[in-house]
Amino acid sequence: MLPNFFFNCLALSHFYLKECEIHLPRFFKGFNKLSRLILKSVTLSSDMFECLISNCPLLEDLVQKDIDNPYFMSINAVKLRSFVFRGDIQLIHLENVPVLSNVLYAPRELVLEDQDDFVNIFSSIPALEWFSWNLFEVDNGSTKVIPTRLPSVCNCLKRLFMSWITLEEFFELSFALCIVRSSPNLEEIKIKECILSDGYYFECVPQEVVDEIPASFSNITFNHMRTVKFYDVLLEEVEMQLIKVLLAKSTALVKMVIKHRQMETNKSLNVLAEITKFQRVSSKAEVLYLVY
Repeated sequence: MLPNFFFNCLALSHFYLKECEIHLPRFFKGFNKLSRLILKSVTLSSDMFECLISNCPLLEDLVQKDIDNPYFMSINAVKLRSFVFRGDIQLIHLENVPVLSNVLYAPRELVLEDQDDFVNIFSSIPALEWFSWNLFEVDNGSTKVIPTRLPSVCNCLKRLFMSWITLEEFFELSFALCIVRSSPNLEEIKIKECILSDGYYFECVPQEVVDEIPASFSNITFNHMRTVKFYDVLLEEVEMQLIKVLLAKSTALVKMVIKHRQMETNKSLNVLAEITKFQRVSSKAEVLYLVY
């Protein structure tokens, strides 16, 4: 248990709390000089967390890892610029973060009850420039709440990194396509797929969704995209469609890196031959096709 005298340390500018339980005392009025806060394996209620954050007016950097609170949390931090989250909380609402630009979000399980839950993740971060998404598990009820595009365009988003995803899974493909379609000023995309274990079940992408991928990008052009990276991809039809679209729509593309999982030599050569035929709108675009 964090002792009460800790909350009298009003000159704190940085602190790192690990493996403790937090209860804010009644006399706590806030840390007015705190700019960086790291919480790891910390137990605290949603109310305590929200009170702590809202009473740190200069907080710029927040890291949460393995927080023992599986429910909803809200963040209100007008100076926050960087946010890292890894843990079990089902949903975090970034309520008032007007200058937040860097986000790494890695929930162990994501539960979305309606489309607003998903849309609000991004609509409340108007200054988002760098977004890293690392997802381990999605609740089955979340597969139908992803829109084709976000209601508000992510004009500031420049770098998008997605790892531990499976593009052959309906929710995760829908998530990836929605964010890419909603971010016309992207400069870099990196997608690293997960290697599924035997017996892993997921909701496959319907064929009609795969067929509609090119048409869903018909009125989109990426004039700032310079680098695209696909790692550990299966290079099935879904990935091939996305590769084809990005080559055809990225006017400033310099490099696309494709590193697929191990496959038979003949199939690998056939895939390479198909990729070389894809239209490239950028005359400078170089495709690096890497094999294990």
